Amino acid sequence: MRPTKRTKAVKKPRKITPKKAHDSKSPLGKLMKLKYRINDAYRAGRKYKDADKSDKDWVMEEITNLRQGGWLSATKMKVANEMWSKYGG
Repeated sequence: MRPTKRTKAVKKPRKITPKKAHDSKSPLGKLMKLKYRINDAYRAGRKYKDADKSDKDWVMEEITNLRQGGWLSATKMKVANEMWSKYGG
């Protein structure tokens, strides 16, 4: 009986957590951090419960837009900055 043919070992890529899968300095990374802040504020029961849903929907729409090759205008960046300060930035 002959031994089986040996193959070269293939190294698996390192798993990256979803929060670390993007560059934190890019607009996408900053929007992701804003989304996490909105989630944390909602879970903590802050006073913005009514606005949390609409703010998160807007942020998710912009994240989807960026992932599909879009870009953020200056006006949208200004809105995101206002949200950032609203949620403890």
